[in-house]
Amino acid sequence: MVTYNNISISSCKAVCELCPGELIGTLQTVDYCLVVGVLVISVLIGIYFIYKEKNATADDMLMGGRDIGIFPIAMSLMASCMSTIFVLGTPAEMYTHDTSFGLSCLAIFPTTVVTCHVFMPFFHKLDFTSAYEYLERRFNRAVRVCASIIFMLNMLLYMGVVLYAPSLALNQVTGLKLELSIVCIGLVCTFYTALGGLRAVVWTDTFQTFVVMAGLIAIIVVGSRDLGGFGEVWDIANKGGRIQFIDWDPNPTTRHSIWALIIGSFFGQLTIYAANQTMIQRYLAIKEIQNSQKALYLSLPLTLILSTVVCLVGLVIYATYHDCDPYLLDMVHARDQLLPFLVMDKLTFLPGLPGLFVACLFSASLSSISSGLNALAIVILEDILKLWWDYRGNAPSPLWQGRIAKLLGLFAGGLVIGIAFLSQFLGQTVLQIMLSIFGMVGGPLLGLFISGIFFPFINSTGALCGLITSAVMAFWVGVGGTVLLPVPEVMHVSTEMCSIIQRNCSSSSNSTISSTISSTIAATTQATLSSEDNLWIYHLSYLWYGLFATLISLIVGILVTFITSCCLGFNEPEDVDANLIHRLVDRVCCFLPVTCQRVHRMEKY
Repeated sequence: MVTYNNISISSCKAVCELCPGELIGTLQTVDYCLVVGVLVISVLIGIYFIYKEKNATADDMLMGGRDIGIFPIAMSLMASCMSTIFVLGTPAEMYTHDTSFGLSCLAIFPTTVVTCHVFMPFFHKLDFTSAYEYLERRFNRAVRVCASIIFMLNMLLYMGVVLYAPSLALNQVTGLKLELSIVCIGLVCTFYTALGGLRAVVWTDTFQTFVVMAGLIAIIVVGSRDLGGFGEVWDIANKGGRIQFIDWDPNPTTRHSIWALIIGSFFGQLTIYAANQTMIQRYLAIKEIQNSQKALYLSLPLTLILSTVVCLVGLVIYATYHDCDPYLLDMVHARDQLLPFLVMDKLTFLPGLPGLFVACLFSASLSSISSGLNALAIVILEDILKLWWDYRGNAPSPLWQGRIAKLLGLFAGGLVIGIAFLSQFLGQTVLQIMLSIFGMVGGPLLGLFISGIFFPFINSTGALCGLITSAVMAFWVGVGGTVLLPVPEVMHVSTEMCSIIQRNCSSSSNSTISSTISSTIAATTQATLSSEDNLWIYHLSYLWYGLFATLISLIVGILVTFITSCCLGFNEPEDVDANLIHRLVDRVCCFLPVTCQRVHRMEKY
């Protein structure tokens, strides 16, 4: 495994000579200037749109007047999913397991096609500001409010973790103050999102996407050069068992089978692209449906490129540290911190490169949080406040609603900053946790939308029971699997290279490293033995959570509908507005027996 050549020794020398508690590098003045420059440009974009939108209505603030161009929307669609958890977690996945996760990006092809030609035209036709407004029209107000609350809780927790994770990684690797990172990112993002509106968000997303790509490509180029070229990187990763793509095992407990990576990821991505206000809002920010479809198709190759680049970064990290693992040496507290560790180890030779990486992480956080804040403001305004104003009968003017939308953005930003500070008590988060959350929360919402759009006979009672049951079951399986099951053992990593490099640490430091390695191996072994006693369902691959939750929502919704309809009767054609049901429904149902057509819904009856 270990090759004692000049390249390996050079790659590991700085790490092996480092003592526990020491930083491998620090940011210089030029690095801080680069980071500040990125934040200032983001603020200036926000100031420009604040001036331009000073008399904006709520629709102008939250939907961009529905006349935003194709390119910025395409970049924003990609940036909405480009969180720092993705940037930090995907390379860690390549390092600790293998490249099979990279195949999940292939699911973006069917996801894009289905979204463009099934869901997007449907939402465009309805022309709602909030996607959850559809749920009230199709079912009732209780279903709309429940779905909105679930979405708001999901986005607040997600954005808090997205803000906290990179700040913690940079703090422990570079010494950058945790509080400073959280406050800087949080305030800058809240400022231009709340006051500049959707136009400010999509244009800053465009700028920040280029910064992220530049930072990641710089890491690949410099890291590969130090190892003798990318061919050497690939060879080391292959020998270490990291180049593995296809596992045909049909068992749903297999973590990354080809079925989970394609089918499971398809439904997981559909929960984001077809049932998430953040994405639907961007589809509707373009007036013409054809242009919205072009924007999503344009974001497809951009997303694939970003996913590929992030996976290659993970291979570079493995090739660099496979025989001097910083985690086993107690230099990092989680393998999610390996990417910033590599940057401070390898990129400090040229002032500004570490700053570019920090700017890359900050930009990834800004783009994800700004998208979430804008969507959150829409949901609070449309699905909570406007319902209250309708009940009271005293809705404010459109101009005042625009001002309230700005205040909601500021309020939501403050909540996210607070949750980021509280996230330190939630433990470490990884890519798997992020995807699990989207599956656990997005799955019930996707099932709810599918129930309304494609199953006209499902009534409001069935839809609400399906949503609640699905959410409870998904959280039970997801949280249980995350808490009870052990973290999979990391194979083919060691600290052997440090045995041939002279260490100048104290004996207590060396004993600390030895005890850390021993305790890590012992804990992994014990956890693996105890995991056999857990329920089978806890072993379900996290990639199946979205499909699992969607099916539970649909099955419960159908069963409850049939039970309640025995007393109340099925939905009649006049009970369901034809515009609230997808046109594919009647085309498919025309092949069914007449009795089934009557139950389902046919306009002619």
